[in-house]
Amino acid sequence: MSADMKKVTVVLGAILALFPNIAYLAELRYRIDPSLERSVCRNLVCSDGLLLDSADRFAGGNTQDMTVALANLQEALRRNVAFPDRWCDVGEALLHLGRTEDARHSFSQAVALGPQSPLVFWRTAMFYTQIQEPRRSQEYMEKLLELMPQYKQLVFDTYMSARADVLDSLEYGIPQKSQLPQDYFRYLLMQDLPLPGLKKAWEWLQGHSLADGKLAGDYVDFLSKKGEYRLAAETWRLSAGRHEDAYLNSNLVFNGGFESEPLQSGLDWRFSQPDGVRISRDSTVAFSGSSSLQIVFDGENNIDFNSVTHDIVASPGGYHFEAWIRTSELTTDQGIGFRLVDSSGQMNLQTARVTGTHDWTPIHLDFMLSGAVRLLRLEVVRQPSWKFDNKISGKAWIDNVSLIRS
Repeated sequence: MSADMKKVTVVLGAILALFPNIAYLAELRYRIDPSLERSVCRNLVCSDGLLLDSADRFAGGNTQDMTVALANLQEALRRNVAFPDRWCDVGEALLHLGRTEDARHSFSQAVALGPQSPLVFWRTAMFYTQIQEPRRSQEYMEKLLELMPQYKQLVFDTYMSARADVLDSLEYGIPQKSQLPQDYFRYLLMQDLPLPGLKKAWEWLQGHSLADGKLAGDYVDFLSKKGEYRLAAETWRLSAGRHEDAYLNSNLVFNGGFESEPLQSGLDWRFSQPDGVRISRDSTVAFSGSSSLQIVFDGENNIDFNSVTHDIVASPGGYHFEAWIRTSELTTDQGIGFRLVDSSGQMNLQTARVTGTHDWTPIHLDFMLSGAVRLLRLEVVRQPSWKFDNKISGKAWIDNVSLIRS
């Protein structure tokens, strides 16, 4: 190696040995003086971390501080112009400085570079919320939910806290080809949204063929708890009851013939399965049509039974109740019958009971209602027996249940 080459090698080695110290000194100076000019950072290779840390410390300060923070973020962006989060950082700083249109451009760039980034969609949505453009915000929330539906609670909470219009949220902010519109409606029910907003949301769901029987049941249950009985019955008729011509036109009992599987909500039949009893829809036995409700007792309990119920909206007037019961070897002196009570506890009417073995037998009850529209509860009942042989066994079937204005 020549003497000149040896000198070059020594000089390069010294520079390489000194370079880390220069970088260290620059970073130390930067920590002490975050407003260090960006040109110094470029020449002395300040880390991105220092730039971002400084920007964080200055964010939310006065205009001069925010200007420094923006400069630091822009330098970090210059180093990695293809990183969408850097564009979001710059956009947020620009917005703090009142440069809304420049910020809009930054977020546009972020979305273009991160078309599948949930974080970019979230930050962009927050930008549009801050500049009072809720529909644009919801558009990016929708994109977020399409990618990560598990964040629905966060998005729904955001809509609620921003008092977003429910129709805008459904139209622009929630993916329609999913269960999320129904999830959002159930969320609104849980938040006890005022009735006008719920009605608008329900009508939107119906108009988009997203209001199924289960969702109608949740809505009707909510309306019933609020005492909105007429609206509950009409909502049920137009949704779950739209294929049953007799419902509300003559018969106030929905699905009284058990021709469809009970929805277990709303104004349909509900039943639980207590110990010693099996309850099911039976498509092999019927008084009319094709099905009935079967109740089977296993003979192990002296059961106090009221596990089959049906809510009914009734206005003042006279009524005739009728149901048909069939039994097979139904033991004990306490058989199957019906009870009608109201939500106030002022009414408690009971029919005769059927036990033993009988072909289809009609059960009748006539009564009057006065006062306001009320919610009645129809129950299939069996009372405990006081006899020594009191454990009930056997089968019963129920069909053609009706409550008609007399």
